[in-house]
Amino acid sequence: MPTAEPGADAPPAPLPGSRAGDIALAVLALILAAQEMVTALVVNTYGYVHRLPLPLEVALAVGLSLAAAAAMLLRRRRPRCAYLVLAVISAPGIAFLGGAAALVWPLLAFSVARAPQRGPVGAAAWVALPWLGSLGLAGLLRLLVSPDVATDAGLIVGGAMVVMPMLVIATIAGRWSRSVALRADRERAETDRLQHGTALGAERSRIAEEIGGGVLSGLRRLVAQAGALGPDATEADLRAVRERARSVLAAMRRVLGVLRAPAAEPGPVAVPVPAPAAPARCRRVPLPDRAGLWALVAFVVPALLIGALVSSAGDVDTGLVVVDGFLRLLQLPWGNPAAALVVAVQFALVAWWRTAPVPALLLAGVASFVATMLDGSNTFAESTWILLVWGAASTAPVVTSAVAVAVSTLVVLTGGTLAGVWHRLGTPASVVVLSFLAVVPLWAAGVAVRHHRLDTATRRRALTEAGVREALTRERLRVARDLHDVVAHHVSAVAVQAGAARLAADPAARAEALGHIADSVRRVAEALPALADLGPDPDGADLSPAALEALVAPSRAAGLPVAVTVEGSPTATPGEAELFARRIVTEALTNTLRHAGPTPTRVRVVHGGAAEPLVVEVDDDGPVPGHRPDDTGSRLGLLGMRERVALVGGELYTGPGDGQGWTVRAVLPRSPLVREDDPAAAPISSFAPIREGTPGS
Repeated sequence: MPTAEPGADAPPAPLPGSRAGDIALAVLALILAAQEMVTALVVNTYGYVHRLPLPLEVALAVGLSLAAAAAMLLRRRRPRCAYLVLAVISAPGIAFLGGAAALVWPLLAFSVARAPQRGPVGAAAWVALPWLGSLGLAGLLRLLVSPDVATDAGLIVGGAMVVMPMLVIATIAGRWSRSVALRADRERAETDRLQHGTALGAERSRIAEEIGGGVLSGLRRLVAQAGALGPDATEADLRAVRERARSVLAAMRRVLGVLRAPAAEPGPVAVPVPAPAAPARCRRVPLPDRAGLWALVAFVVPALLIGALVSSAGDVDTGLVVVDGFLRLLQLPWGNPAAALVVAVQFALVAWWRTAPVPALLLAGVASFVATMLDGSNTFAESTWILLVWGAASTAPVVTSAVAVAVSTLVVLTGGTLAGVWHRLGTPASVVVLSFLAVVPLWAAGVAVRHHRLDTATRRRALTEAGVREALTRERLRVARDLHDVVAHHVSAVAVQAGAARLAADPAARAEALGHIADSVRRVAEALPALADLGPDPDGADLSPAALEALVAPSRAAGLPVAVTVEGSPTATPGEAELFARRIVTEALTNTLRHAGPTPTRVRVVHGGAAEPLVVEVDDDGPVPGHRPDDTGSRLGLLGMRERVALVGGELYTGPGDGQGWTVRAVLPRSPLVREDDPAAAPISSFAPIREGTPGS
């Protein structure tokens, strides 16, 4: 699945990455190609017979190095074109200089294999055929300047044997990386789907319990009151039904105002006092992941096979110092137990290139130094250090990886210099400098990959959250639309028909109006539970001492010490204020346990008269020592409190209390915010009537 570069206006690239990473890899390719060309011209590693004038060869080397860097710039958006360009420019390098930009080939081969295409066979064909075509073209060009066909063919085949294993490894790594990316995309899509479903379910429950409950309780009273009407209903009974219907309409207008109000950005839940640092725990050493184990296999298996092959050939004297030294470095130091142990450690460390790259890189630098001083260096073991540099740069913080790479590079360079490795190989200082200078763009490319990955993750989270918010907004508007179109229509009909029945002089007209009332109320009672999947009767809004003790019992069972205080006597007919007060107490206790731990907590409920507001207060003593706040909640608790308080036109305070703890205080009027005789009252916003300041102010 193609991955788009975040923020790019251009069409999506087949490969993920950033422009900064492309530039860093292009510089790396330039240095690697220049190193190989300098080696071919100065050291003449393979005994190549140069047929062109030196100035022309130098110009050709510079041009080929720049072309290799340019091909790397195409790697992300045109990986196959970049690979074909490298195949074309490598042919004259092989033919006239004996250099094929060997280390650039696997970089582009990885990109080709990683790009979208039809199966692994297509990837293998795209990697192998251009390489073979470049070798064939190089052979034809060599025939133009050299009559020694057999020798030149042998040198070309030998060079191909050096590059081919790297191409195989790069192709396998590219296909594996692509499969991992596709699997991650599928898992991410499934996670997003589940997250959307969970959020919608929570929102429906929240609407049902926190918003719809008050309306439903009023509707149930209306149904009961209207159902008791008979043919001989008095004018007072009809007036009471009419007033009840208008009261429900006023409550519904408040609900519609909350549902239609723009959703606020859910912010982090504040914690009044930072929790003391938790006792130090013994951190376990991270284990290698699957990628680390595969990297270990990718280095160890070729090392064993090629090492055994070279060792079985015995001492081979090719007459070329560089070739003989290189063959010696391919052998494993079985005859030197100490060196063999150090080399084994070098191989083992590569398994942590993703889970613990910084310590593995530092240890690998020390192991390289020791192996070099013991004269037991192995090419494959030393190559693991390159992957660890990449792992540190692409996963660790920038400063940490920079320090680790600098220290490890200095240690490796010091070991090679003291042991005289490059002197024995006849490698000039310029080549050594270029070799270690390549670490800089390699590190920079890894840092760019890390930044791109973090930026992509941030953007994906933002898109996911935006999608969830949009889905919740649609759900709220759906409920609002159904409330308005279905329920409000029938409730309005009840109010109108009750007035008509009260004023009707004709018994038939009166009976017809009463029939319309019964039918409308029945339709409302049937429609509202299906509206938002409402559960049982939410009319259980008792705030007596016994009911409060039962309400806080689950929190006590979870370890939260809660003391309950009730002042005054509950009203005979609890309503929205009592219902919402219970929800606020439950939410406040949940937040206390999550953010402060099992700290002493007090719940205080003050009952006023029928015309007095209900006051509920929950405060605690602050986080207990060693408790770590839990930030995994939905962060919609405070929003739910605000909406409950808004529905009755109350006041809400959430903030620090008198001591070090946290206080939630709600004042819930028992009279509706919208007057029953004001049918044109505008719906309220969910945040307009809320005051968040000092309690009691």
